Amino acid sequence: MFHLQLYANSNLHVFYDEQILRYAPASSEIKDRTFIFPIYSGMFFLLKYGALCDPSEQVATELDLVGKFVKETERHGDPVHYGRALAMQGETCHRLGKFEEAIESHLKLKEIYDVDKHSTLVVASYASDRCAQNYGCTANCYVRLGQVDKALEICDYIEYHIMPKMDPKNVHNSVCNVMPSLWIWKDNGMAARSRAIFRRFVLEPFDEYFGKDGTTPLLPSFKPIKILFDIVIVMEGKEEAIDESYYEWALDISNMEIGLKLDIGIGNFGRSAMSASAEICLQLSKLTDDPDKSKKLIDNGVKLANLAISGCDGRNGASKNLTAYTQIEPIHSELNKLLESQTHNVEKTDDETLR
Repeated sequence: MFHLQLYANSNLHVFYDEQILRYAPASSEIKDRTFIFPIYSGMFFLLKYGALCDPSEQVATELDLVGKFVKETERHGDPVHYGRALAMQGETCHRLGKFEEAIESHLKLKEIYDVDKHSTLVVASYASDRCAQNYGCTANCYVRLGQVDKALEICDYIEYHIMPKMDPKNVHNSVCNVMPSLWIWKDNGMAARSRAIFRRFVLEPFDEYFGKDGTTPLLPSFKPIKILFDIVIVMEGKEEAIDESYYEWALDISNMEIGLKLDIGIGNFGRSAMSASAEICLQLSKLTDDPDKSKKLIDNGVKLANLAISGCDGRNGASKNLTAYTQIEPIHSELNKLLESQTHNVEKTDDETLR
């Protein structure tokens, strides 16, 4: 079986392997083409992180790749690979703002995908259950279309029907599955539910199977998510106090800055890590009575919000990720207004001193 190795310098090898198979005269005679399917998935992964083409070419390249993958797998007929292709199509359409088309892809996926029959097979081929993860992506699409009730129904389905079937040791798969629901629940007054699900399916299994020195691709988002939910629950009046160590953590921006490409990748599941950290800084700046701390927290929040929004607002020719953008835009706006207010007050004080 072909195993795709995604090393940092492997993108061109993946690209040329796919092209060789497409144009080689003998390729049409290959009967079992399943070994090529992980190549499509690997190329899709690299495209999302900007590794295969310029941002201005990314949309056209992704759509072309996804279209070919769907046709190839539909012709083959295996629900494991066809389901993965439909999930890829749904994810792409969601990121590009084609929400109705993303939902259409998901409805086709539901017709062929059975979590009991296919989940372990999807994981065997693609490392995590990309088909199951498409439920959360579809929930985000319903939110964008203003159909929150349908989104919440899908979130319920993920919690009660998808997650009990997932291998708890595959923490990356688990966090990809639950991430969209976490933000949908939080935005609808259910931050406590988000925190409980995050602990149950992500934090506790990670501690059990990986430990303090363990790692997983979305690990940089874990602490910001945990801290933000703790803070929001206090601000909702459902708990009395937050951990004072959160101030010290947020005052050091090095705890919250991560590589922009990784942040963009995390944001594809609903919200990026630096977006969550920016909101932490914003909320803590409101909770503290120390004006110096508040100023530093706002400064850090603005820096993080500027970075986070640059990864999803469509600048430099890249596609705009409306779900991630909708999460960070109000935080970005409020932080910048607070910074302007602080600057104005300092200038006013300086003028009064000079007089």
